[in-house]
Amino acid sequence: MKVDLSFSRFFSSVQETPWHVEFLEPVVSQISPYSKVLDIGTGTGKLLQFLINGKNSDCTGIDTSASMLSEAEKKLKGMAVSLLQVTSGATLPFQNTCFDKICICNVLFNLNANDQDFLLNQSLGILNEKGRIIILSPTGSGTAKDFFRKVSKRNNKGFALWYILTRQSARKWNTQGRIKEFCKEKNLVYSRRIVFDGFGLLELVERR
Repeated sequence: MKVDLSFSRFFSSVQETPWHVEFLEPVVSQISPYSKVLDIGTGTGKLLQFLINGKNSDCTGIDTSASMLSEAEKKLKGMAVSLLQVTSGATLPFQNTCFDKICICNVLFNLNANDQDFLLNQSLGILNEKGRIIILSPTGSGTAKDFFRKVSKRNNKGFALWYILTRQSARKWNTQGRIKEFCKEKNLVYSRRIVFDGFGLLELVERR
């Protein structure tokens, strides 16, 4: 438990650094004001903080880690937000078609294929008819120049570690095209673009 708490505190501090703020910005830009948003794998709640303060969003964050959610409660203290701990592989505890936007940041590329499909299907079930699923993942690429520019920024703690730890899984995720394949199977609209100076992949899923 002490290890979990220490990592969660470290992760919370990383979320305050310039690189992580920049990484999340493409997701924030996709959210319309006053949207009802679910953040899957919210961690310590930085995205929710942005959306509540900047977009007046009605936010819910879920995570499997109690220690991450404990840090999120500190970050979001005094804000109107719902934080829930969920069990991996369990049905999400929400009514059908209740969210305008569902955000999945830095999560899917770490899961196996079955868990990816399960989470995507669960998300589709609780998304409203005009809603959008927003998926942000690392690419495992980016130029050396941009890498060193980010690492050299003041207080950019953790960027190099994040890049190194995610690089292999992220590159595999990018070449598989799993979300595009899922959208083809479900007759959904898919789009993608590279963000964060080549280090991030933003994927969008909508109904036709």
